[in-house]
Amino acid sequence: MRSMSTAVFMGVCLSVFAQSVHAKCGDIVGKGDINIIGNSFPALQYISKELESCNRAGLKVAVKMTPEARVETERAFGSTGPSPFSAAVVSMGTFTNLNARGQLQPMTDLVNKYRTKYKIEDSMLVRVNGEVMAIAFMQNAQNLFYRKDIFEKHGIKAPTTYPEMLIAASQIKAKERSIDFPIAQPFGKGFDSATEFVNLLSGHGGRMFKLGSAEPDFNGDAGVKAIETMRAMLPFMTPNALASNSDDVMNQFQQGKAAMGVLWASRAERMDDAAASKVVGKIDFAAAPKASASGKIAAHLWWDGVVMPRNLGQDRDIVFQVLMEGLDEETTRAANNTAIWIRSTYKPTRFGAGVAASIKAGAPVWPSEPFFSLAHGELGKILPDALSGKLSPKAALDVAAAAYRSAARDQGFLKK
Repeated sequence: MRSMSTAVFMGVCLSVFAQSVHAKCGDIVGKGDINIIGNSFPALQYISKELESCNRAGLKVAVKMTPEARVETERAFGSTGPSPFSAAVVSMGTFTNLNARGQLQPMTDLVNKYRTKYKIEDSMLVRVNGEVMAIAFMQNAQNLFYRKDIFEKHGIKAPTTYPEMLIAASQIKAKERSIDFPIAQPFGKGFDSATEFVNLLSGHGGRMFKLGSAEPDFNGDAGVKAIETMRAMLPFMTPNALASNSDDVMNQFQQGKAAMGVLWASRAERMDDAAASKVVGKIDFAAAPKASASGKIAAHLWWDGVVMPRNLGQDRDIVFQVLMEGLDEETTRAANNTAIWIRSTYKPTRFGAGVAASIKAGAPVWPSEPFFSLAHGELGKILPDALSGKLSPKAALDVAAAAYRSAARDQGFLKK
């Protein structure tokens, strides 16, 4: 089973270790073209510059950042020939899928070999059956972003439940003309809407699968309530909500159009980016709301990390060293505010307050069953039809459950 130190999701200490001084990648012996893929988010944008600074004669490092990173990674790591990517930056959701298919390269020996050189900490190691299969570098969670100035102006408290969020949205819609969309959240088809559903399903006390089984359980009463909660939010969101991803939502906040919403903590630092944001210093962060007054927090804990493909067609030692150069203590210090780093050199800032609050509120770790991604994928396909009213919540969930059962039987998770 996968295990990590609780330090990944609980607080990190503030002690700063002495840093060895060496030129970036200057002591890596060997040659190669290192190609790395990942989604585009602030921390990776910084890390990519660190990695690409390793370029020298005989060593070429390139990082591809794309919204299609998950699809391209799974295709590359599952190809019959050598992977076109030497490594990938993945979330734990993608990791679970790759690992279940046996497409990842164990890195235990490399960690042991370079632990001292790169000061690799135990809290960074993602182990499966004792083998290190990923190196986690940042933690993440969905938490509440809200315009503190608007809330204070109208005497509104930051919502702690979704019903409270809807009441606050109604008040802001009636009283605050400067706000176009009282609520902004990523409801786009695919990953985003499915992830919102899973959060609310858990918050309403439901589960994705029947206990001890791969049989779907998301199409019951809790699943219906999750969709009903999402539908109740739509009148307060952009007309393009069903096509909005995290970038779109972040932009709505930065442009001063949104008052509140649940978004990834890794986007928090961008709220104070004076070059892109009109709301510098005006956004505050809190725990993601509970699904209902008697429900649970509707959010999960995640990590992001690096993995190497089993079908790697080059020197794994060089690839690993390049990755560690981009994730060293120097990177954490220089980009401290850009992410909630796992390294103990990270000094918490207000941008991590929402994650800390979500942890304190009891947010669970994102599901890791090997068949979870199949269900998540089918939900992402059909949820827009439920949210738009083309299908009832129950009908949409039954369609997703049937499609999931078929896929799970094909892959041997359910009996045919």
